Formats: sequence, structure tokens, C-alpha cells
Amino acid sequence: MRIGKAAEPSRHAGFTLVELLVVVVIIGILAAIALPNFIGAEQKARNAAVRGNMRTVVIASESYATDSGGSYAKDASSTGCGPYFPGGNNAVGGTNGYYPPNPITGGAATAPASAGLTTIALIQAQRAKNAGAAAFGNGRGAVSYDQADAGVSYAVAGGDANGNYIPGTNGSCLVMSNN
Repeated sequence: MRIGKAAEPSRHAGFTLVELLVVVVIIGILAAIALPNFIGAEQKARNAAVRGNMRTVVIASESYATDSGGSYAKDASSTGCGPYFPGGNNAVGGTNGYYPPNPITGGAATAPASAGLTTIALIQAQRAKNAGAAAFGNGRGAVSYDQADAGVSYAVAGGDANGNYIPGTNGSCLVMSNN
């Protein structure tokens, strides 16, 4: 032990105010660059989930058509393609599967509504305009299924949080046809 002289404090024991301010400014700049990438990410994820639900309806309808001689289901209920949803027994008129839940409202899963688009001309007209959710069951997150032309065609549409169409693969409605 040394006697006589007191230990001097080190000059480099901490950060200076200028160094701390530089670090805070750098973090602020990085946050300003990254923040726009995260804004709207939740909405994009929900819209992707609605598109996934639309795809589930398409798969159920195509499976129904495979088992029923190429005719599409009139609706997505138990008399339609309901048994072809996940958990169903995959048979015409069988036990219904589970409809996809609504990712936007968090509501219980329900069969896709009908927008009343009964002809391919109405479906094409609806696809051409970006109509609101009233066209398919007032739909925030809702999915609609419509058969047209006596089972030859059908359309599937989905709605975002504001009730606008979520585009399918080829426009506002996903239209499938045997023609």
C-alpha cells in the first residue's frame, strides 16, 4: 500500500456529453430510416391473411368441382363446398369443415358471404370497379364466394380493414371458369 499521495481519478472513466449526443443522434437517424418500413406492416399482414382465406375458398371450390363433374358449388355452406374446408370430410353434402377466421375483426369463422354476383357479366363488372365492402357482405376481412353461369364460373373476393376489395391474382375479384 502506498502512503502519502492520494490516487488520482482517471480522466477516461466515462463518456463525454458530446459522445452521448452523437450516439443519440445516430440512433435517431437509424430509427427514422427504419420506421417507414414498419408502418403498415400489420395491415399488410392482415391483408395477406385475407388473401390466404380467399385461397382456401378457391381450393374448397375446386375440390368440390372435382367431385361433382366439373360444376362449381352454388355457395360455401353445407350444400356447397363447406365440407371441403379444412377439417371437413371432403365429400359432397358431408360434414362442414372449418371456415377461415376473419383476420381483421378477429371474429369467429363464418362461411363466405355471397355478393349476389350471379352472372359472369356482373362478376366482370364488379372486378372492373373497386367497389366497397357492401358488395360482399360489408366486409372488413370478409371473403365472398359467388357462383355464376349455372356452375360454370365463380368469383372470390376479400375486403380490407376499410371495406375495400383486396385484389386477387388478376384484379379486384378472383374469377375462375371452366370455359
